[in-house]
Amino acid sequence: MLTSNREIKEFRDYPQLIAAYAEIKKASAAANASLGILDPSEEEAIVRACDEILDDPYRCSELTTGTLHIDGLAFNQAFNRLLAAKSGVSEERINAGQGSEDVFNTAQNLVVYRAINLTRSGVENLLQTLRNKAVAFQNEMHIARSHLQESLPVSWGAVFGAMYIRLKRSADELQRIQDLFLSVNLGLTPIDSFTHSAPGFNALAVNNLRKVTGLPLHSVPQADEPVLGSSYVEALEGDDRFIRLSSALRLIALNLARLGNDFYIYSSGPRCGISELSLPAIAPGSTIMPGKINPSMPELMLQVMHQTVGIDQLAAYSFVEEDIDIGSSNGWVFFQLLEILEIIGRGCNKFVEKCVSGIGVKHDESSAHLESAASLISLVAAVFGREIAEKVLAIASSQNLSIPQALLQIEEVSEKDAEALFNFDRFSNPQELTRFLSTFRNRQGRA
Repeated sequence: MLTSNREIKEFRDYPQLIAAYAEIKKASAAANASLGILDPSEEEAIVRACDEILDDPYRCSELTTGTLHIDGLAFNQAFNRLLAAKSGVSEERINAGQGSEDVFNTAQNLVVYRAINLTRSGVENLLQTLRNKAVAFQNEMHIARSHLQESLPVSWGAVFGAMYIRLKRSADELQRIQDLFLSVNLGLTPIDSFTHSAPGFNALAVNNLRKVTGLPLHSVPQADEPVLGSSYVEALEGDDRFIRLSSALRLIALNLARLGNDFYIYSSGPRCGISELSLPAIAPGSTIMPGKINPSMPELMLQVMHQTVGIDQLAAYSFVEEDIDIGSSNGWVFFQLLEILEIIGRGCNKFVEKCVSGIGVKHDESSAHLESAASLISLVAAVFGREIAEKVLAIASSQNLSIPQALLQIEEVSEKDAEALFNFDRFSNPQELTRFLSTFRNRQGRA
């Protein structure tokens, strides 16, 4: 697991990157053997060394590069040295047809694509839990709020459903961006390295890598005229895949923070706040107030947002500072985004386990707030007109009554009509509510 409280110094701290390099070298060896650049025995030795590393990349202690280099050059050289020691094949032949930047670029794509899978798994877990809550609470009503002031009744199912819809949109965007990382430029070496892949190496290497990884990889698509041949340069000198990924993660993190804030407020109390939702107690809230439940897990979502937004800002500045260098300068963003991908995925799973799955509705508190809401006067005005609504509001204020109770004091309104109007269950179905209000107004002669 990656941690944010220490400085990473070695590439061996990233076993997922080590595994990606082993896969790339394995695929490249097969391509070079097919082209006659490597002897079959050399290919076999390289593949055997790569498989040994892939069996346990976490224990690749001999892979040492010193201080972390973000351009991939030092790591590519160190990895070639490691394979040479294990296989007996020279570093130069192991690296045939491969530039350090295109190998690093390709490895980044493999690592990020897989990391996104884990992130999406955590987000999907949260989405499913929110959806389950939407179904479970579809008939539980409460008073909605606008600017934290009373509004009109909505179901708790609709509240959780809205949370689901917002998060689902950002999760869908992450899935679309994930596909960008299937486009790799292995074998499309930069001109200034003066090393050129043999004709056909790119196609063979990518096809082999597809088989090794099981991922639907493809070569960087070539641009049409008049910029033919520019695609690999764009891929190396600063394509926008990281900035798009960080933007998608920012959107997800903001939605998580919004959930955290909503649960903060809905569960506030236990006596003096809104206190309409109950959160699971995962730790003592206070030594002097046993009933207090601190919203620790909603706070975790806020912390996830803070760190994600910070990295998104780093990604933005890094992208701008790419300038015209073929050697990309956003390598450090790659390492930071790996941590954010892990934090969001693991954070969502913990949020579900420790909080969302155990959230309950406080029926009595929700009903009491709903029935006493002054905003229900707008419903009276919509059905009976402004004149009666003003009378009802005056009675409610002077006698300290709820709006439904005050409406019963008006001679023009029967008790049956008042009870029918404030049957809040209809608010869970907007279409049914619209039909009811239309029929109700017609019966009152107020259409």
